[in-house]
Amino acid sequence: MIDYFKGVYGINLLARVHGSAMYKGSIAGILAILIYLLIELQWNSKRQSDDLDHPYGVGVLVSSVSLLIVFRANFGYQRYWEGVTNIHHSMSKYMEATMHLAVFHLQSKEHDGTKPPSFFDHDNLNKLNLTRDRRRQTEDVSSIYMEHAMKSVFDMEKVHSDPIAINDSVASAPARQGMMRAVIDSIAPPSPLRKEKLQRSVWYSTTKRSMTSDMEEEEGTDAQKRAMANLNTFPSSQVPNENFGSRPNGQTPPLFLQELAHLSSLLCAVALSTLRNDIEDKESWLDVYSPGSPWPAADPDKLPKETKMSFQHKSKFVTILFHWLGLDRLPAKRNKYNTSRPLPVLGGVSDCEVQYLRMARGPYAKAELAFLWFNDFFIREHLNGSTGEVHSAIISRVVQFVSDGQLYYNQARKITFIPFPFPHAQLSVFFTLTMIPAVPFMMDQYCNNLWSGCLLSFLTVTCLVGLHEVARELENPFRNVPNEIPLNTLQAMYNETLVTMFSGYNPDFFWDPDIYNGALHALAMSKVYQRSCSNEKKNCEANHNVVGGSVHRSEKVAQDATADETSRVVKELQSVLAKQANEIKELERALDEEGVNN
Repeated sequence: MIDYFKGVYGINLLARVHGSAMYKGSIAGILAILIYLLIELQWNSKRQSDDLDHPYGVGVLVSSVSLLIVFRANFGYQRYWEGVTNIHHSMSKYMEATMHLAVFHLQSKEHDGTKPPSFFDHDNLNKLNLTRDRRRQTEDVSSIYMEHAMKSVFDMEKVHSDPIAINDSVASAPARQGMMRAVIDSIAPPSPLRKEKLQRSVWYSTTKRSMTSDMEEEEGTDAQKRAMANLNTFPSSQVPNENFGSRPNGQTPPLFLQELAHLSSLLCAVALSTLRNDIEDKESWLDVYSPGSPWPAADPDKLPKETKMSFQHKSKFVTILFHWLGLDRLPAKRNKYNTSRPLPVLGGVSDCEVQYLRMARGPYAKAELAFLWFNDFFIREHLNGSTGEVHSAIISRVVQFVSDGQLYYNQARKITFIPFPFPHAQLSVFFTLTMIPAVPFMMDQYCNNLWSGCLLSFLTVTCLVGLHEVARELENPFRNVPNEIPLNTLQAMYNETLVTMFSGYNPDFFWDPDIYNGALHALAMSKVYQRSCSNEKKNCEANHNVVGGSVHRSEKVAQDATADETSRVVKELQSVLAKQANEIKELERALDEEGVNN
């Protein structure tokens, strides 16, 4: 595919020769000029009859041929866009099936110790009116980040809040609200000055601990342990500046995901390779894909020089000449091009896989063999529990997705293996060639001077022949280099998408329920105290109607009950605050150690 820049009026496009239908048509236009000169300088001076002096006869022929060429060009465009659509649909279906299986696998028992906490298990947290708003480091925290926002363990930032002094003997509703605010402050964002340092320190300290400590001996809450287990299971999360295919310290993602990604990549690569290769007894070359590699060039002219030399002539002029003459479309030339640009497969291709693909005769058989391997793998793994407790009826949707991918592949295969109908192709070629001498005869009758006749003959023939060449270039979008669909680039994008399966769970899913349960407990205690005060007030008002010593005795009993309730609630809240203060001190100590190490 020729990827071009849309400059001023597209003038920059005129400099491209290789792959241009305009320059192909210009050769016929030059022949038309020569014919026009022969008519003007030789024919008109020697002819004795005026049979061709009327232009309308030739004009009818030109109009008819124009309609024929436009009809074929229209079908060429339809075949091209249908091929592009089917390829993208096919790859999309393959990818949907693969991603669904990856998600199902994350719900299996194998990851019970790694899964993030569920909101279903902590429905009471809705009473705190928490939010799940995200914010970036560069954004204004005070304006967009709510103090009640839930935060990820990976992004956990605890700051020291000054404790509110509350005496055992004095407790009031405002004091209770202050204690509640202190609990909420423990999950509020830090000052902007410490924010970046805290994030980096917590991230790297968590990563370091996850790689050096055993899970059973790890300190911290259950959510923190799960977050660390996620880092171990999906090691690419330990290096956020790398791609998801990275393997720090030789750690690898789950084998199920690795095999799933390989078989999906192989299925797509085999399908695409069979679309561009129809040469009998010639291999459809596959290669190893390395995640993070540069995107393959869509335009063959932008490939490295050593790659181009394997299928092009070292002279650019000879390359263009071969393209004009159609010699670069010969089977031998196309095989060299396919060999120089193998389709990359995630995880590579084994000798056994190559041998079996060779034994499958014909492109359709090769694609179906890769389809068989993919289906066999995930159905067998599903029956053995790798996709969790997902019902077989849901798994059948995955089978439907892969089948839809094969359906669209066969729609694309229809375009690449069934050429434009021969009768129409032959007819359009014949009458396109008749335009080369017919247009100069018509211009001879319309033009009164030599230069205008030459110019109009050239432009008209170049337009008609060029449009016919456009139709020929677009009618097979998988083989007509350099105007083919960039299958190598699409395959590389497909592989990079597969690698995202190795990311594991979303880091923001690992929030710590214990922190918010403490706030919930404080809120409950505050409500208990407020209800106690309200009841006491009502009792006092009722007792004021009693005379004598009964009033004094009632007030004394109410005061004793209030003091006991106050003392109990205060002790419980102090215990919660003490626990959180210890957690804050541990985090500050970890941050200090991290600063010393840095």
